[in-house]
Amino acid sequence: MDDPTLTAQYAQSGDLMDLCNNEAWLRESAQVEDGVQVEAGLPMREYSQTVTALTSEQNQQLRQQMKVQSILFTALRQWMESWDLGAGFDDTYAVARRLIRHHLANPTETQLATIDSLLAGRVESGNMNPSTGKQAVLLLAEMFAQEDWQAMAEAASHSISSRVLSAGKI
Repeated sequence: MDDPTLTAQYAQSGDLMDLCNNEAWLRESAQVEDGVQVEAGLPMREYSQTVTALTSEQNQQLRQQMKVQSILFTALRQWMESWDLGAGFDDTYAVARRLIRHHLANPTETQLATIDSLLAGRVESGNMNPSTGKQAVLLLAEMFAQEDWQAMAEAASHSISSRVLSAGKI
């Protein structure tokens, strides 16, 4: 939209959204977008170009990766809720998610077999059944190394102590 049109509209009604009631403006705006990929601003341009350049095989792999993460993140949340972390939950969960993504970049053969099984179970039921959840937690427990557990413990400890300190200053 050009500045003079916006300026005129604002001067006329004081509300730029009134342009949505102008049929000529709506048609002109629609023509600008006709036949092109509409983005959510310039920061999304590179991502949009990357996604549209994917082959169908790459697209399938990306979908599988998202499904695996969805299954694992859901199981992780349920598992971690049983740990009763209180104020430390969010930060610890964020660290654990980052670690899962890191481990999924280079899974072992055993982990790949479990992931295939998780995906098969997910497809059959449409949602996570208790068996799939247990299998996912076992995979997570196998995935996390001693350093990972330490990183999660530190995140929880730091988060809880920060909240206690900030609460004491109120």
